[in-house]
Amino acid sequence: MKIKNSPILLSILFTLLALVFPFVAGVIIAVKHISSLSSIVLIQFIAFAAGVLVTLWIMKKSRFSFQDFGFRKFKAEAWIAVIIVSELATFLNGITDKDGFSAQYVFILLLFVIAVGFCEELIFRGLVFKYLSAKGLKMAIIGSSILFGIGHFTNLLSGQDFLMTLLQVTYACLFGLVCAEIVAKTKSIIFPIVWHATHDFIAFLTDSEQNVLSVSIYVLHCLVLMGLAIYFWRALFPKKAVMNLKNPESYV
Repeated sequence: MKIKNSPILLSILFTLLALVFPFVAGVIIAVKHISSLSSIVLIQFIAFAAGVLVTLWIMKKSRFSFQDFGFRKFKAEAWIAVIIVSELATFLNGITDKDGFSAQYVFILLLFVIAVGFCEELIFRGLVFKYLSAKGLKMAIIGSSILFGIGHFTNLLSGQDFLMTLLQVTYACLFGLVCAEIVAKTKSIIFPIVWHATHDFIAFLTDSEQNVLSVSIYVLHCLVLMGLAIYFWRALFPKKAVMNLKNPESYV
């Protein structure tokens, strides 16, 4: 079976591609024994920026146009306000006071999250979503979100706790699900890119200490994502009208 004729195999390869860039950055940081927070984030930015260029090159060489991958305008709707309020709630945790946190770090961090937002969205809600669409819209939405979530299991390689990683994978699947639904509904990848970058930026800026407030905000985010997932799913796949046998002229 040829790879180019297998959307699922192609999607798995694209997922592995997404893991290459942070892996390379991690190796460089480890080999060079880099400890400066700004330097670490700068190397990660360069790695993901390279990922953006590689992904755009793949898109250009594909049989699809950039517009097919979602490079188009979209109309703002009320659900965006729900996402904004949910993200702003994270600031209730307070701004982080970790060592090395400076204006220079914030600027480099901003570049980094923009690169991550572009790279991961172009791969998962761009390449993966588009190629899986050959198997149907539901496959594209669910498949791209699962692959996006599974990719976060690599956090275990950095020594992260398994339970924490499992929570991140679950959250990533939900986030990916909603982003994929937004792409399906708006035909645009622009908002998921902006949302992804903004979410990561706020996460880095705010205090990550585990307490009742931070857990409550995390639960709130999950509930919002689940609510949005259901809302978009019903909008994309409305139930077919079924004739009411008691009243043939009415439909439910």
